[in-house]
Amino acid sequence: MPLGYCRRGLGIFLRPKQGRIFKCQQKKLCASASTSEPWKHHSIELTVGVSGRVKLDVFAPDGRAAAGHGPRNLLVHLPSGPSIDTNDTPSIEVLPQFQHSLPPSTSLVSINYRLGYGIDSAVLAKESTCFPVPIHDVSTAFDYLTSPTSPYNADYEEAPKICLLGSNIGGALATMLALTEPNAIHALAVVEPMVDWAGLDDIVERLRTVETSSPIPQKRQKQKATTRRGVKNQSVLAAAEELIKLRAKLFKTPSAYFDPFASPMLFLRAPGKDTPSTTSVTDQSVHEAGLGLLNGYGDDDLPQSGSLTLTGPSAASHGATEIWSDEKDTGPNLMPKTQPRRRKVLRRWPAVGLPESVTLPHVKIFVPSQTGQDAHPGSSEVEDLARGHAALIRAQGLEMAELMRRACFLGREKSFAEEHVQVHERQTIDELEQQPEHQSQKAAVQRQGGKAQTKVKMQGAIEWVAGMFARE
Repeated sequence: MPLGYCRRGLGIFLRPKQGRIFKCQQKKLCASASTSEPWKHHSIELTVGVSGRVKLDVFAPDGRAAAGHGPRNLLVHLPSGPSIDTNDTPSIEVLPQFQHSLPPSTSLVSINYRLGYGIDSAVLAKESTCFPVPIHDVSTAFDYLTSPTSPYNADYEEAPKICLLGSNIGGALATMLALTEPNAIHALAVVEPMVDWAGLDDIVERLRTVETSSPIPQKRQKQKATTRRGVKNQSVLAAAEELIKLRAKLFKTPSAYFDPFASPMLFLRAPGKDTPSTTSVTDQSVHEAGLGLLNGYGDDDLPQSGSLTLTGPSAASHGATEIWSDEKDTGPNLMPKTQPRRRKVLRRWPAVGLPESVTLPHVKIFVPSQTGQDAHPGSSEVEDLARGHAALIRAQGLEMAELMRRACFLGREKSFAEEHVQVHERQTIDELEQQPEHQSQKAAVQRQGGKAQTKVKMQGAIEWVAGMFARE
């Protein structure tokens, strides 16, 4: 899917500015949003390939009522998909509750891409679906929503202003769309996106090396990781192993998750090594540990997010490459001989054409905040796993933001890139507990369970998207 197909978005990118007129209406729009009529819900099924089908959930205001409230806005939502987070709830269940936060002319479309055993709980898939099926589903649905000849746009002369919202795997797919269809997209909000499946093996290998090394270096390395992340090495290791287990179910071959469309981090930098053709040593050892991985579903890959987890955000674009390049074999069980290491060089974006012809949409990445300095000695295994997972996701989000600023705005002022690509650190439940004024909020969230936690995660992203709709 080369960048040459971005012609549909050119009209949006070159559309004359109406900043002053629209800004005058912004306050009115926000005030009238609470009085707008509830969204009407209907579903659309699209054919994908020969026999595949993808379902779209459409929440839209009445056409005549929305016509008097400014330009047509479209919020495209990509659900979180399979996750190791046991408290995760499909965000489509809570998103309609945020209608009052959006301009009245806004419609919401959720793309229920196929992955695992089905994202739609009402439809049970007969067999598990793997990548690249979600990529085809999302691309087909986005073409339907943006094509001027599509029935969705038949009654409108202008294309809608599109913002993307995704979390977890949906955040990766939304990022993929923003990097391949930039001219058709106004803004991108991703909540804890899983944008790098290829670096998990290196995290496991690195942490196992720390655990099995001599006591003194192990203590120093462990202390360094804990003081920087506030998370125990064992928690990060357990989370990485669980993600590898999940990866084995979602990807049939290593080449499937070395694909930038599945791991969009690889649009912006090289993976750091060749794509393996067989199961990696990490996958094999995880399988032997009893995690039940299937043969042929893993690999041995790039180090970036692992390096970031252990050495801090500054390693995302500079030191991490040198640190990893200096490392040798981590043990006698590595793959035959030594797989050559490659430099994780920054990749040119866009890959084709002139850089000034394409501009990355406004981006905001929502990540968990850095955990406090205590190591939570009395926490349960489930809580430790959640903290390890949060540390990994935070590392990926910070690295993705840094790569976007460097690769997508090469030669531009640093302040311009930082204004265009922002990072927001979301408060965790543990941090709410430490603030007396928020203890009641934490108790309410815990009582309501996963749905309330999902709502808390999406709240800030929805508010930011609403501001982007009001911005030219």
